[in-house]
Amino acid sequence: MMRILLLFFLFISCTAVAQVSIENFLLAAWEEPAIKSFAVQDNFLNSRPYQLAPLQKLEFRSKSNQLDRTRQNYALRFTPANPWEIKRTNQYFKTYQEVLQLDKERMLKEALAVRYQAIIDWLYHTEIKTLREEDKQAAEKLILILEAQRFSGFFDGKDYVDIKLKHVEKAIELEEAKFEIDNQRNKVESLYNKVRGMSIDWGASKIISITKIESIVDSLNPVESKIGEIAYRQKKIDLANREWQLEKSNINVGFFQTEYEKFRIEQNRRPWSISMGLTIPIFNPNKGDMTKRKLEGIEAQGALNEAEALQRAGQLAARTKIKSLIARYHEIDTLSKNLKLDDLAENFQQLNDSNPAAMVRVQNNQIKLKTMHARLKQEILLAYIEFLSFSERLQAQPLLNYLSENLNVISQ
Repeated sequence: MMRILLLFFLFISCTAVAQVSIENFLLAAWEEPAIKSFAVQDNFLNSRPYQLAPLQKLEFRSKSNQLDRTRQNYALRFTPANPWEIKRTNQYFKTYQEVLQLDKERMLKEALAVRYQAIIDWLYHTEIKTLREEDKQAAEKLILILEAQRFSGFFDGKDYVDIKLKHVEKAIELEEAKFEIDNQRNKVESLYNKVRGMSIDWGASKIISITKIESIVDSLNPVESKIGEIAYRQKKIDLANREWQLEKSNINVGFFQTEYEKFRIEQNRRPWSISMGLTIPIFNPNKGDMTKRKLEGIEAQGALNEAEALQRAGQLAARTKIKSLIARYHEIDTLSKNLKLDDLAENFQQLNDSNPAAMVRVQNNQIKLKTMHARLKQEILLAYIEFLSFSERLQAQPLLNYLSENLNVISQ
């Protein structure tokens, strides 16, 4: 009985401290139903169900010669498959599999981008919640100081009332921050069910630095055409061309026929005969379908041109946005460092007639700077992920955790 209780408490304690890592959360993108469906389609096509048989059709024929029952003819007609159609069919579905693979990578990129955004939002709102708590505590501290100064020259009744009202506002802001944290957790759980009941410990200390982001953005080369959206659009053009070629070759090539005529035996003649026919396609009967495939190819080419333009513009815009945000981030960082809160505290203590409430107000301003700091970092991280998305890096193999300082490999 004691052993059962011990195991039970060990299980409870392990469950209580279980945490979900950023890598596991990102890796769960592979479990998206839309992405898993690609594997099902690929496995199905690997069995080559589309492969055409060499023999397209087999017919048994019979005819009555001069309507005489004793002069009945029997024939067996073989219609072979068009060898060009067999070849084009194999080429089409091979290209179709390649399109599926590229489409799966596109879907994986989208799923990863959503998860990165959820992580960044969680980090931001967690930091904001901490700052809201500090802000509320600073207001409470200021109220206590003013109450202690009630009978001194420092006391200002209007200031005291204003601080009491601000304390209520800061308490509401803290509750809103907690409410937002709950919303973010629900979002994370909707993307990864295993998070339910687990601790989320995605501290800012584990996240990539701004300096590292600058280095990565500066080092990345232009988008390669072999992966991502551009490669997918190029392959869609190939698929349309393959389908056009398949429609062009979808023609009956002819037949081969053996015939048996029993009555010829009585005439001392051989009862067997062989005949064959060859189709000469003067006019292709599939012109309507071929025209549709050509239009699909033209449409696919337009989609490719649009994708190339959007990708170049998106990558350039994201890079420019990151540079601008980082510059502002450093400005706020410098301003916060120049505030030198510890030096101010020491100077205030050396002044006998100093008002301790002034020091608390300095702390309030520092919290405002920290809040702006957190907001800018969130925007930088979001723009960084957007840049990586346009650069087709998020889904590139091996998968990396682009929010880690060392770009940790995510093993599947």
